[in-house]
Amino acid sequence: MARKEFSKKTKRDAFMRAAGHCEGAGCGVKLTLGKFAYDHVNPDGLTGEPTLENCMVLCDPCHKAKTRQDVADIAKAKRREDAHRSIRRPATLQGQGFRRFAPQGSATRKIPKLEIAYRRDR
Repeated sequence: MARKEFSKKTKRDAFMRAAGHCEGAGCGVKLTLGKFAYDHVNPDGLTGEPTLENCMVLCDPCHKAKTRQDVADIAKAKRREDAHRSIRRPATLQGQGFRRFAPQGSATRKIPKLEIAYRRDR
């Protein structure tokens, strides 16, 4: 699903409506150039349309907080939709793992030396 961005006209109208201030709940901080974003009131991932009524101008801290909440809401909606359609997480395959060996009697047990027969008749 492609993301639906706001048109330039919608952005201009939203900025004029905001009168240069953040539209976040209880924020109202004066917006500075490059430190604000246009965000969907109803998130794009939840059928939010790119209209003026669905556009709000937010300062960076308010935008980050709202985006964090939107991501959680979208994920929850997708989980509910999947559950409604009986779509479950695929089962994970379990390997046999490593074989278990009997514990050693002593950690310092000597390793037997190999008897190497040298042939001198070469």
